[in-house]
Amino acid sequence: MSPIKGVTEVIRLPRLGKIRLGIKGENNSGITYPIPTDYFVCPDEVKKVFGEKPRELHIMFPTEDQKQWSSQFLKCYSATRGLICRGDGVVAVAKVDVRTGEIAGKECQAPELREITCNPIKCSYYQKAQCRRVMNLQFILPDCPGFGVYQLDTSSSHSIVNVNSCLKLIDTICGRLSMIPLSLKLVEKTVQPEGKPTTARVLDLNPPYSILQAQKYAQIPPWKILLLPAPDSEAPDDLLTDEVLNKDSQMKNTKAEDELLHLWDLAKRKVWQIDMQDYQLAHYFMKNYKLEAGLDDFKSPLPPTKFKAEHLSEFIKDVERHTRDF
Repeated sequence: MSPIKGVTEVIRLPRLGKIRLGIKGENNSGITYPIPTDYFVCPDEVKKVFGEKPRELHIMFPTEDQKQWSSQFLKCYSATRGLICRGDGVVAVAKVDVRTGEIAGKECQAPELREITCNPIKCSYYQKAQCRRVMNLQFILPDCPGFGVYQLDTSSSHSIVNVNSCLKLIDTICGRLSMIPLSLKLVEKTVQPEGKPTTARVLDLNPPYSILQAQKYAQIPPWKILLLPAPDSEAPDDLLTDEVLNKDSQMKNTKAEDELLHLWDLAKRKVWQIDMQDYQLAHYFMKNYKLEAGLDDFKSPLPPTKFKAEHLSEFIKDVERHTRDF
């Protein structure tokens, strides 16, 4: 199949929703204005995973092409026309009034897109804060359902610098940016926008573990970072029999088996990801459960009979607690 220039090579990431840094208020005149929040304003499916008002999200970036998921431009918006100018500090594309040659206002009858000079120092829109630096950050939420990305927009220069600085450091340490587990937080920071100190909430992006652990993640191929949960053993709808429908105990056993398999996959992934040693596993399970265990046990596709769901569940929690505090 021959590629189509300008079409075949275009890859768009499906966007599942937007995560916001505030809510909209309304004054007595009916004019809406943004109200910053100290938490991420999330869609319902994200709230189910991270809570109603999360201040931290576990994210991953989907590709190595940073321009694809971290768009950064100077942008000017109009209440009537939306985005009217987008520039990089040198060149901009703007909606221009054909009659006057100026950026199109609400009275403009014939706007057209034109390439113009972008100079923030001389731009009246930038000087009046109508044009702002904007970062459109898109990322995967691996704990949430759906195959795609969520978008978060910020015009805070502090947030943009924080994110860019962390991305540069991660790339230097890991040699890549895609599919590295990261923590995106909303934190308080003292800033001085007009020479007076004030507290602002800014984005903070960091790996939730040590540099050595981050480098271990980088050595894992991107497609292996996320392991799919084991398929459940529930019968297809068209194969349900009276026996399956009526035996509650059988269904409970099936769910228990599914849960055990799921915990086993998670436990094996933890052992693999942090490169646990044989003696560490032996010490943990002997100390906590009087069980003899080692790396050979975790090579099995199915959990050995000595492991119960409660053993694996606590083991996973303890490993996550250890790596989080590391």
